[in-house]
Amino acid sequence: MLFRRSSPLLLLASCALLASCAPLATVYDLNFRPGPVGEAIDPATLLSRQIVPADRLVSLSEAFARAPEGSVILTCWKDTDVTNFWGPCSHITRKYTPSGSGEGRVAETYNFARPRAGIYPEWLEYNYYAVIVLDTGVTPAMLPKVWAAAHKLDGRLYDLSGRPDTYYCSTYQNALQRAAGLPDIVPYRSEINLALPADALKTPGVKVLWVGLNQNSPKAFTEPMVN
Repeated sequence: MLFRRSSPLLLLASCALLASCAPLATVYDLNFRPGPVGEAIDPATLLSRQIVPADRLVSLSEAFARAPEGSVILTCWKDTDVTNFWGPCSHITRKYTPSGSGEGRVAETYNFARPRAGIYPEWLEYNYYAVIVLDTGVTPAMLPKVWAAAHKLDGRLYDLSGRPDTYYCSTYQNALQRAAGLPDIVPYRSEINLALPADALKTPGVKVLWVGLNQNSPKAFTEPMVN
């Protein structure tokens, strides 16, 4: 996670601290709504359109249950806060074990509140408004290499500095992609020296499998969803 609507003055002050954030967020609030069944999802416009085919829109817990092992999961708040002025989708994680095999788990590094890379229970992600499950090209045959790379990073401290061999949520997932012989899932932005989680939706070849909404979120979509 990179951090979490506040006043425009607070947003501007935070931007100034990081020198430049003008293009960081183009979408500040999320309100996913169901669209026609079977319609294709364009990952690059998902956050701006916020329309999800009804057969791909499920509850948040169901999205985790359906996520294939090794798939990447973008987690999103309902809106933009002073601590995540780059937009609501401020964290990216990866499905480690199928939910049906006991407690579902994820492989990730989070933020300074949970600063060490490792394997964590997926319920720690259940406070988010939405999750977007992504197919990033990882196949079952690649998983041993992916998890070997993850375990080599176990215990590594969260670090946003951008120095060599340091990791935060995006660069950690990029390292796991590389272990599978795949290109980075989150592109690097040289102008801010960061790889922003939501930019994973712009990566060529990425596919959206499921969008899950938190039924307990104050503003979550409340009509019946596919389960």
